[in-house]
Amino acid sequence: MPFALTLVRLEEALRKPGCAVCRLEHEAALNAVDHLLWEHTNDPQTRREVRSAGGFCPAHTRLLVAMELSRSGPALGVNLIYESLVENTLEDLRKRRTARRMSPGMGLFRRTRHAPAVECPVCQQMKQAGMNVLSSFMQALEERDSRLREAYLQSDGICLKHLRGWMDEAGDRFPRATDFVLEDTLERLKKHRAEMLEFIRKQNWEYREEPLTPEERRAWLKVLTLFTGLPAERFDHHLPEF
Repeated sequence: MPFALTLVRLEEALRKPGCAVCRLEHEAALNAVDHLLWEHTNDPQTRREVRSAGGFCPAHTRLLVAMELSRSGPALGVNLIYESLVENTLEDLRKRRTARRMSPGMGLFRRTRHAPAVECPVCQQMKQAGMNVLSSFMQALEERDSRLREAYLQSDGICLKHLRGWMDEAGDRFPRATDFVLEDTLERLKKHRAEMLEFIRKQNWEYREEPLTPEERRAWLKVLTLFTGLPAERFDHHLPEF
């Protein structure tokens, strides 16, 4: 994705709730599944990648189904992809059965040897998209892009998973930008922790007459966003179903 276009999309994402990198990763997953269903279902290379991974992770399997059912109705693409996976799995399980009969007691070794070593293809594309977005973001901050800097400061911040991932993999590339985001995150966490401590204190019967400030009421939500990347409204009373 061209650098300028990435920055435009990043600025738009920063003005929405939650971690902007997580949001753009989700968009990358949607695009990956869309291309898979409508352009690459029968592509031999794509099929090899899906088979090597043993299919998709649960979240992206649901995304695959939801996208096809919402757009075309019949799950033809899902059938094509998973029929091939079933064929591959039958072969693998038959080999396991034969090995089990020939060498009892070696189950753990065989499970380790045959386990898929490749990550879900959509997860791979998401991670690469996230790293590309982070790289563009840090480069723009390093070059003192004041517009993007202001959008970041007004945003919910970059989640801890992406900040840590960036620092571990590429933090030396744009040192000023990395230090800026790190220091800002530290300040956010310290501020929210102080607000959470006040929230906790004011739940004590002795201090029940002290009103909570709006910041104290929402500090825990801001912290959860930093830990997960999810917008605050995703944390509600609805229990997730299996």
